Amino acid sequence: MRALVLGGTGQIGRAVAPRLAEEGWDVVVASRSGSLPDGVEKLGVRAARVDREVPEELEAAIGEGVDVLVDVVAFTRAHGEQLNALAGVVGSVVVISSASVYADENGLTLDEASSIETFPRFPVAIRESNRTVEPSDATYSTQKVALEQTLLDGPLPATILRPCAIHGPSSELPREMFFVKRILDGRRKVVLVSNGESRFHTTSVDNLAELIRLAAERPAKRVLNAGDPDPPTVREIGRAIAAALDDELEQVPIPENGYERRDLSNPWAVPSPLILDMSSAERELGYRSVTTYPEAVRGTAAWLAAEAPDVTDTWLGRYFDYAAEDALLTRR
Repeated sequence: MRALVLGGTGQIGRAVAPRLAEEGWDVVVASRSGSLPDGVEKLGVRAARVDREVPEELEAAIGEGVDVLVDVVAFTRAHGEQLNALAGVVGSVVVISSASVYADENGLTLDEASSIETFPRFPVAIRESNRTVEPSDATYSTQKVALEQTLLDGPLPATILRPCAIHGPSSELPREMFFVKRILDGRRKVVLVSNGESRFHTTSVDNLAELIRLAAERPAKRVLNAGDPDPPTVREIGRAIAAALDDELEQVPIPENGYERRDLSNPWAVPSPLILDMSSAERELGYRSVTTYPEAVRGTAAWLAAEAPDVTDTWLGRYFDYAAEDALLTRR
Protein backbone atom coordinates (compact mmCIF):
# COMPACT_ATOMS: atom_id res chain seq x y z
CA MET A 1 0.00 0.00 0.00
CA ARG A 2 1.40 3.37 -1.07
CA ALA A 3 0.84 6.62 0.84
CA LEU A 4 1.83 10.18 0.06
CA VAL A 5 1.86 12.66 2.95
CA LEU A 6 1.51 16.21 1.63
CA GLY A 7 3.01 18.66 4.10
CA GLY A 8 4.94 15.81 5.64
CA THR A 9 7.73 17.78 7.31
CA GLY A 10 5.48 19.68 9.76
CA GLN A 11 4.50 18.53 13.21
CA ILE A 12 1.64 16.33 11.96
CA GLY A 13 3.59 14.82 9.06
CA ARG A 14 6.48 13.97 11.37
CA ALA A 15 4.10 11.77 13.37
CA VAL A 16 2.10 10.36 10.46
CA ALA A 17 4.94 9.18 8.21
CA PRO A 18 6.57 6.82 10.73
CA ARG A 19 3.17 5.59 11.96
CA LEU A 20 2.22 4.49 8.46
CA ALA A 21 5.67 3.10 7.68
CA GLU A 22 5.70 1.02 10.86
CA GLU A 23 2.42 -0.54 9.71
CA GLY A 24 3.92 -1.60 6.39
CA TRP A 25 2.96 1.33 4.15
CA ASP A 26 5.32 2.54 1.43
CA VAL A 27 5.46 6.23 2.37
CA VAL A 28 6.53 9.32 0.44
CA VAL A 29 6.78 12.61 2.33
CA ALA A 30 6.04 15.58 0.06
CA SER A 31 7.01 19.13 1.00
CA ARG A 32 8.30 22.32 -0.57
CA SER A 33 11.73 21.66 0.93
CA GLY A 34 11.89 18.08 -0.36
CA SER A 35 13.47 17.02 2.94
CA LEU A 36 12.78 14.16 5.36
CA PRO A 37 11.95 14.45 9.06
CA ASP A 38 14.64 13.04 11.34
CA GLY A 39 14.56 9.30 11.90
CA VAL A 40 12.18 8.23 9.12
CA GLU A 41 14.70 7.36 6.41
CA LYS A 42 15.61 4.16 8.27
CA LEU A 43 11.94 3.16 7.98
CA GLY A 44 12.14 3.39 4.19
CA VAL A 45 10.28 6.71 3.95
CA ARG A 46 11.22 8.71 0.86
CA ALA A 47 11.02 12.43 0.11
CA ALA A 48 9.58 14.40 -2.80
CA ARG A 49 9.78 18.11 -3.48
CA VAL A 50 6.23 19.38 -4.03
CA ASP A 51 4.73 22.85 -4.10
CA ARG A 52 1.03 22.22 -4.65
CA GLU A 53 0.67 25.63 -6.28
CA VAL A 54 3.11 24.67 -9.05
CA PRO A 55 1.28 22.82 -11.86
CA GLU A 56 2.09 19.09 -12.20
CA GLU A 57 4.41 18.85 -9.16
CA LEU A 58 1.86 16.99 -7.03
CA GLU A 59 0.93 14.74 -9.95
CA ALA A 60 4.60 13.94 -10.53
CA ALA A 61 5.06 12.89 -6.90
CA ILE A 62 2.00 10.62 -7.13
CA GLY A 63 3.37 8.99 -10.26
CA GLU A 64 1.39 5.92 -11.27
CA GLY A 65 -0.78 6.21 -8.19
CA VAL A 66 -1.09 6.01 -4.42
CA ASP A 67 -3.64 4.24 -2.27
CA VAL A 68 -4.03 7.20 0.07
CA LEU A 69 -3.03 10.85 -0.02
CA VAL A 70 -2.80 12.39 3.45
CA ASP A 71 -3.11 16.16 3.12
CA VAL A 72 -2.23 18.13 6.25
CA VAL A 73 -1.90 21.47 4.42
CA ALA A 74 -5.25 21.77 2.62
CA PHE A 75 -7.09 24.98 3.51
CA THR A 76 -9.37 26.05 0.67
CA ARG A 77 -12.05 25.00 -1.79
CA ALA A 78 -9.39 25.13 -4.53
CA HIS A 79 -7.30 22.61 -2.62
CA GLY A 80 -10.33 20.32 -2.42
CA GLU A 81 -10.88 20.65 -6.17
CA GLN A 82 -7.22 19.85 -6.73
CA LEU A 83 -7.60 16.61 -4.75
CA ASN A 84 -10.86 15.68 -6.49
CA ALA A 85 -9.09 15.94 -9.84
CA LEU A 86 -6.73 13.16 -8.75
CA ALA A 87 -9.48 10.52 -8.82
CA GLY A 88 -8.13 7.58 -10.76
CA VAL A 89 -4.56 7.88 -9.48
CA VAL A 90 -5.43 8.36 -5.79
CA GLY A 91 -7.49 5.73 -4.01
CA SER A 92 -8.65 7.90 -1.09
CA VAL A 93 -7.73 11.03 0.84
CA VAL A 94 -7.43 11.89 4.52
CA VAL A 95 -7.54 15.64 5.09
CA ILE A 96 -7.00 17.75 8.20
CA SER A 97 -9.72 20.32 8.88
CA SER A 98 -10.34 21.98 12.26
CA ALA A 99 -12.75 21.99 15.20
CA SER A 100 -12.93 25.77 14.69
CA VAL A 101 -15.58 25.10 12.01
CA TYR A 102 -18.28 24.53 14.65
CA ALA A 103 -20.94 27.12 15.47
CA ASP A 104 -23.30 27.11 18.45
CA GLU A 105 -27.11 27.09 18.24
CA ASN A 106 -27.12 30.90 18.01
CA GLY A 107 -24.61 30.91 15.15
CA LEU A 108 -21.72 32.14 17.32
CA THR A 109 -18.28 30.95 16.21
CA LEU A 110 -14.66 31.03 17.32
CA ASP A 111 -13.78 33.28 14.38
CA GLU A 112 -15.93 36.15 15.63
CA ALA A 113 -15.49 35.63 19.38
CA SER A 114 -14.22 38.89 20.84
CA SER A 115 -15.88 38.90 24.27
CA ILE A 116 -17.52 36.56 26.73
CA GLU A 117 -20.89 37.52 25.21
CA THR A 118 -19.84 36.57 21.69
CA PHE A 119 -18.00 33.38 22.60
CA PRO A 120 -19.95 30.32 21.39
CA ARG A 121 -21.63 28.00 23.91
CA PHE A 122 -21.15 24.52 22.56
CA PRO A 123 -22.74 21.31 23.83
CA VAL A 124 -20.45 19.12 25.91
CA ALA A 125 -19.36 17.28 23.90
CA ILE A 126 -19.59 18.48 20.26
CA ARG A 127 -20.62 15.85 17.74
CA GLU A 128 -19.70 15.94 14.06
CA SER A 129 -23.35 16.61 13.20
CA ASN A 130 -23.20 19.90 15.09
CA ARG A 131 -23.86 23.07 13.11
CA THR A 132 -20.85 24.60 11.33
CA VAL A 133 -20.04 27.98 9.84
CA GLU A 134 -21.16 28.64 6.28
CA PRO A 135 -18.57 27.95 3.56
CA SER A 136 -16.89 31.02 2.08
CA ASP A 137 -13.50 32.63 1.59
CA ALA A 138 -13.99 34.98 4.54
CA THR A 139 -12.07 33.27 7.36
CA TYR A 140 -9.89 30.28 8.14
CA SER A 141 -12.89 28.32 9.43
CA THR A 142 -15.24 29.17 6.56
CA GLN A 143 -12.53 28.15 4.10
CA LYS A 144 -12.09 24.85 5.92
CA VAL A 145 -15.84 24.16 5.60
CA ALA A 146 -15.65 24.96 1.87
CA LEU A 147 -12.77 22.47 1.63
CA GLU A 148 -14.77 19.84 3.52
CA GLN A 149 -17.87 20.20 1.39
CA THR A 150 -15.90 20.12 -1.85
CA LEU A 151 -14.31 16.82 -0.87
CA LEU A 152 -17.50 15.26 0.50
CA ASP A 153 -19.26 16.13 -2.77
CA GLY A 154 -16.34 14.81 -4.84
CA PRO A 155 -15.51 11.42 -6.36
CA LEU A 156 -12.94 10.24 -3.81
CA PRO A 157 -13.47 8.48 -0.48
CA ALA A 158 -12.52 11.36 1.82
CA THR A 159 -12.02 11.26 5.57
CA ILE A 160 -12.15 14.76 7.11
CA LEU A 161 -10.55 15.04 10.55
CA ARG A 162 -11.34 17.92 12.91
CA PRO A 163 -8.63 18.31 15.57
CA CYS A 164 -8.55 21.05 18.18
CA ALA A 165 -5.46 22.40 20.02
CA ILE A 166 -2.82 20.28 18.27
CA HIS A 167 0.35 19.64 20.26
CA GLY A 168 3.63 17.86 19.58
CA PRO A 169 7.30 18.51 18.83
CA SER A 170 8.23 20.76 15.89
CA SER A 171 5.12 22.94 16.16
CA GLU A 172 5.61 26.42 14.73
CA LEU A 173 3.20 27.88 17.31
CA PRO A 174 3.29 25.68 20.41
CA ARG A 175 0.74 26.68 23.04
CA GLU A 176 2.83 24.80 25.60
CA MET A 177 5.34 27.65 25.45
CA PHE A 178 3.04 29.50 27.85
CA PHE A 179 4.27 27.30 30.70
CA VAL A 180 7.64 26.16 29.34
CA LYS A 181 9.00 29.67 28.79
CA ARG A 182 7.97 30.72 32.28
CA ILE A 183 9.89 27.80 33.72
CA LEU A 184 12.92 28.54 31.52
CA ASP A 185 12.74 32.20 32.55
CA GLY A 186 12.95 31.16 36.19
CA ARG A 187 9.48 32.29 37.15
CA ARG A 188 8.03 30.55 40.20
CA LYS A 189 4.34 31.49 39.83
CA VAL A 190 1.78 31.70 37.03
CA VAL A 191 -1.63 33.38 37.07
CA LEU A 192 -4.49 31.35 35.59
CA VAL A 193 -7.74 33.04 34.54
CA SER A 194 -11.07 31.24 35.06
CA ASN A 195 -9.42 29.59 38.07
CA GLY A 196 -7.47 27.43 35.66
CA GLU A 197 -10.60 25.43 34.83
CA SER A 198 -10.87 26.34 31.13
CA ARG A 199 -11.09 23.22 28.98
CA PHE A 200 -10.06 23.57 25.32
CA HIS A 201 -9.75 20.08 23.84
CA THR A 202 -6.17 19.09 23.01
CA THR A 203 -5.05 16.83 20.16
CA SER A 204 -1.74 14.99 20.30
CA VAL A 205 -0.06 14.45 16.94
CA ASP A 206 0.41 10.81 17.97
CA ASN A 207 -3.33 10.32 18.46
CA LEU A 208 -3.98 12.18 15.21
CA ALA A 209 -1.50 9.93 13.40
CA GLU A 210 -3.31 6.84 14.68
CA LEU A 211 -6.63 8.20 13.44
CA ILE A 212 -5.08 8.90 10.04
CA ARG A 213 -3.70 5.36 9.87
CA LEU A 214 -7.08 3.82 10.64
CA ALA A 215 -8.85 6.06 8.14
CA ALA A 216 -6.30 5.18 5.46
CA GLU A 217 -6.97 1.49 6.03
CA ARG A 218 -10.75 1.95 5.86
CA PRO A 219 -11.50 4.47 3.09
CA ALA A 220 -14.93 6.13 3.20
CA LYS A 221 -16.63 9.51 3.05
CA ARG A 222 -16.81 10.70 6.64
CA VAL A 223 -16.15 13.54 9.07
CA LEU A 224 -14.56 12.69 12.41
CA ASN A 225 -13.49 14.64 15.45
CA ALA A 226 -9.89 14.19 16.61
CA GLY A 227 -9.09 14.81 20.27
CA ASP A 228 -7.16 13.41 23.21
CA PRO A 229 -8.80 11.29 25.90
CA ASP A 230 -9.74 13.10 29.12
CA PRO A 231 -9.12 16.63 27.77
CA PRO A 232 -7.23 18.51 30.49
CA THR A 233 -8.00 21.82 32.13
CA VAL A 234 -5.41 24.59 31.95
CA ARG A 235 -4.52 23.78 35.55
CA GLU A 236 -3.84 20.15 34.57
CA ILE A 237 -1.86 21.22 31.49
CA GLY A 238 0.40 23.37 33.67
CA ARG A 239 0.98 20.57 36.14
CA ALA A 240 1.77 18.09 33.36
CA ILE A 241 4.32 20.43 31.75
CA ALA A 242 5.99 21.27 35.07
CA ALA A 243 6.23 17.55 35.87
CA ALA A 244 7.68 16.85 32.41
CA LEU A 245 10.44 19.38 33.09
CA ASP A 246 10.91 18.16 36.66
CA ASP A 247 10.08 21.62 37.94
CA GLU A 248 7.44 23.38 40.00
CA LEU A 249 5.35 26.37 39.00
CA GLU A 250 2.90 27.57 41.60
CA GLN A 251 -0.49 28.28 40.08
CA VAL A 252 -2.38 31.38 41.19
CA PRO A 253 -6.03 31.07 40.08
CA ILE A 254 -8.23 34.13 39.58
CA PRO A 255 -11.97 34.04 38.77
CA GLU A 256 -11.89 36.55 35.89
CA ASN A 257 -11.96 34.98 32.43
CA GLY A 258 -9.53 35.60 29.59
CA TYR A 259 -11.70 38.27 27.99
CA GLU A 260 -12.05 40.21 31.24
CA ARG A 261 -8.30 39.98 31.84
CA ARG A 262 -6.70 39.74 28.40
CA ASP A 263 -3.38 40.75 29.92
CA LEU A 264 -3.44 37.59 32.06
CA SER A 265 -4.98 35.18 29.58
CA ASN A 266 -3.46 31.98 28.17
CA PRO A 267 -3.74 30.00 24.89
CA TRP A 268 -6.41 27.63 26.23
CA ALA A 269 -8.49 30.24 28.09
CA VAL A 270 -12.03 29.72 26.80
CA PRO A 271 -14.92 31.01 28.94
CA SER A 272 -16.99 27.90 28.17
CA PRO A 273 -15.77 24.39 27.32
CA LEU A 274 -14.84 23.28 23.83
CA ILE A 275 -14.89 19.49 24.05
CA LEU A 276 -15.13 17.06 21.12
CA ASP A 277 -17.19 13.87 21.13
CA MET A 278 -14.92 11.01 20.02
CA SER A 279 -17.54 8.26 19.83
CA SER A 280 -17.82 8.32 16.02
CA ALA A 281 -14.12 7.56 15.53
CA GLU A 282 -14.34 4.80 18.10
CA ARG A 283 -17.41 3.28 16.48
CA GLU A 284 -16.46 3.68 12.79
CA LEU A 285 -12.74 2.96 12.96
CA GLY A 286 -12.27 1.10 16.22
CA TYR A 287 -10.12 4.03 17.29
CA ARG A 288 -8.38 3.93 20.66
CA SER A 289 -6.03 6.69 21.74
CA VAL A 290 -2.34 5.81 21.87
CA THR A 291 -1.38 8.47 24.41
CA THR A 292 -2.75 10.95 26.96
CA TYR A 293 -1.90 14.62 27.31
CA PRO A 294 0.46 14.13 30.31
CA GLU A 295 2.30 11.36 28.45
CA ALA A 296 2.52 13.14 25.09
CA VAL A 297 3.52 16.54 26.44
CA ARG A 298 6.77 15.15 27.80
CA GLY A 299 8.22 15.05 24.30
CA THR A 300 6.91 18.50 23.49
CA ALA A 301 8.28 20.00 26.70
CA ALA A 302 11.71 18.43 26.18
CA TRP A 303 11.84 19.73 22.61
CA LEU A 304 10.80 23.24 23.69
CA ALA A 305 13.36 23.28 26.51
CA ALA A 306 16.09 22.37 24.03
CA GLU A 307 15.15 24.44 20.99
CA ALA A 308 12.15 26.68 21.65
CA PRO A 309 11.07 28.66 18.58
CA ASP A 310 10.94 32.44 18.76
CA VAL A 311 7.24 33.32 19.04
CA THR A 312 7.76 37.01 19.87
CA ASP A 313 6.11 38.31 16.71
CA THR A 314 3.29 35.74 16.63
CA TRP A 315 -0.08 35.65 18.36
CA LEU A 316 1.62 33.73 21.19
CA GLY A 317 3.97 36.60 21.88
CA ARG A 318 1.43 38.55 23.90
CA TYR A 319 1.45 35.92 26.66
CA PHE A 320 5.00 36.74 27.75
CA ASP A 321 4.69 40.37 28.80
CA TYR A 322 4.96 39.62 32.51
CA ALA A 323 4.15 43.12 33.78
CA ALA A 324 0.45 42.50 34.52
CA GLU A 325 1.23 39.15 36.10
CA ASP A 326 3.93 40.66 38.31
CA ALA A 327 1.61 43.48 39.34
CA LEU A 328 -1.09 41.05 40.45
CA LEU A 329 1.36 38.74 42.22
CA THR A 330 2.90 41.69 44.08
CA ARG A 331 -0.50 42.57 45.54
CA ARG A 332 -1.11 39.02 46.76
